[in-house]
Amino acid sequence: MPEITVVEAPQWQGSASGTARRLREGARLLAGLVPAAAERVRVDITDETGDHVLAANAAKIRAALEGRRGLTLVAGGDCGVELEPVAAAVRRHGDRLAVVWFDAHGDLNTPESSPSGAFHGMVLRTLLGEGPGGLVPDRPLRREQVVLAGARALDPAERAYADGLPIAFDTAALMNAVGDAEAVYVHLDLDVLDPGSFASVGAPEPGGLTPGQVIEMVTALAGRFEIAGLGITEYEPARAEDQETLAGLVGAVVDACETSVVREVERRAFAAWPAGLVREESGWLLRHTPGIRRRRSNSAIPPAAWDPGAPIDHVEAFYRDRDRPVMVQLGPDQPLDAALAGRGYRIDAPTSVMTAFTADVVAATEPAPVSLSERPDAWLKTFTELDEHTDSTLVGEKVIARIAAPAAFVSVTRDGRAAGMGLFAADSGWAGVFAMATRPSSRGQGVARAVLGAGARWAADQGAARLYLQVEEGNDPALGLYTRAGFVRSHGYHYRIKP
Repeated sequence: MPEITVVEAPQWQGSASGTARRLREGARLLAGLVPAAAERVRVDITDETGDHVLAANAAKIRAALEGRRGLTLVAGGDCGVELEPVAAAVRRHGDRLAVVWFDAHGDLNTPESSPSGAFHGMVLRTLLGEGPGGLVPDRPLRREQVVLAGARALDPAERAYADGLPIAFDTAALMNAVGDAEAVYVHLDLDVLDPGSFASVGAPEPGGLTPGQVIEMVTALAGRFEIAGLGITEYEPARAEDQETLAGLVGAVVDACETSVVREVERRAFAAWPAGLVREESGWLLRHTPGIRRRRSNSAIPPAAWDPGAPIDHVEAFYRDRDRPVMVQLGPDQPLDAALAGRGYRIDAPTSVMTAFTADVVAATEPAPVSLSERPDAWLKTFTELDEHTDSTLVGEKVIARIAAPAAFVSVTRDGRAAGMGLFAADSGWAGVFAMATRPSSRGQGVARAVLGAGARWAADQGAARLYLQVEEGNDPALGLYTRAGFVRSHGYHYRIKP
């Protein structure tokens, strides 16, 4: 699975609850419900009170988030811990971001309208540009970016301000409200849950969502959008049974959010590299391109929810009829992997999928002399020259020449010879990086960096804020290049092959 960072932020000073100090233990327990986290960070929150504490805590949370590029779960604490994570997501995704605010309350008060004066009731309004001095972000959210989910206890001033903001209580309404955003930040205040299902919060409100409804709604979001971040807040441990409920909820929500980028990338990668034939059978996608030996051109993709008892004879017959070994591409944590191993399939080509923000790659590379064309004609000669496979000419004719997405074909020439190349394919906010290669005699001279930088600048012009690429594990020079340019590992996949 993709790597996730858990940031434990046990802030309680923003809460109006008489039992707010329980939030410290709640944050610890929440963070512990993600056992497979790649990294854990605990923000040092003091027991001091006063207006200065919230700003100091926000600065600490911002520092804890600095430089992190994968999925981050912020485990609160009161809702005020979401100030910096949401602001960071806005800086990254801009107007393409939607914020879904799961909360019984609107958190839309100002210091002047708040009955309690507690900051956790002002967080969303602060993110929208109106809040206590020193806490309003440099780039506020726009109203059009906000969707309330499960909100049912708004103060009069909040209700007036919220007029026109969508409030969703089911999956269909939520998805319709989010619309055409490219990324979503999910804020989950646990008081969105009905007290009959979960009561360990400081301000329970009747008529809330069930854990199952929340899971369904977040899963739907993750199935369509990249999840830009996740915050879970306001857990005040009081009942033992609520910890069990919370474990199931957090596990399901985190699983859904972790796979959002996997789906975003794999869907685009599938489309970017066309196969000669794609046949769908029983949920499988069977790819075949005659004359070509590349794995991605001649392999099967299993259904997302594969039944361990389902037969795969039709998959094996498809490739045997075409005189090809049976090859299956497997993503992270697929149960089919063990079943294929038991049938004699060997593992092949473990691959890391890496992603980056295009702006980071542009910033990490300098403009350099390259040849860039949006037509493959002249570039295909370079591809045939530098590609290390025997089927390069056929790949150019049957695959590259058929790429439908906007594409850039980049090459670098040194001393009259092709020194390096890359192919970039754009698709609705993302661009894939393919066919990166450098002539052995030109390695270590910045050729690949120049290609990558030129492709990133082209991708930015196409409106692609994110980049993805696949690199075989063990290719340390390439991994080093991509890491220095701002790429981080999203997930991995491999093949299972049966001759």
